[in-house]
Amino acid sequence: VSSYNVVGSELLWVDGPISLQSEAMVTMCDFQGQSCALPGVYAQAGWFLTGEHRPYDRKQGTIDRVIPKENFGYNAAGGSGAWEVATRFSWLDLSDHDIKGGQLTDWTAGVNWYWNDRTRLMLDWIHPVTTKDGLYGDVTADLLALRFDFNW
Repeated sequence: VSSYNVVGSELLWVDGPISLQSEAMVTMCDFQGQSCALPGVYAQAGWFLTGEHRPYDRKQGTIDRVIPKENFGYNAAGGSGAWEVATRFSWLDLSDHDIKGGQLTDWTAGVNWYWNDRTRLMLDWIHPVTTKDGLYGDVTADLLALRFDFNW
């Protein structure tokens, strides 16, 4: 592409242990003299079973670290950490005019276990579906992902 612009919007709503989050973006580009638009969107919902909440840093304009009420294994009774169940829908269309990137629709359900404010274990079931003009045609899959996140 010779040029592109990205326009987007974000939404975050938190009410105690429940959170809703969404983002929509469209990339407008000039591809070989043709104008094209490549949109994408996601929406997700989460619920902390142990009562925590998703904090928001107003100064930075970002979601902050989840802080468990009780860190996992750090006291004599052995804390449980924070447990969250979540679901997510995402959609991306990378096809327009002569651009043949295809579409992706993705459904995810997961459980997040926060051991402390820097460590979590994530178990996700992901159901991606690709369609329309993609390199590999129409594809449906089921994935089970186990991820470990340790950050500073």
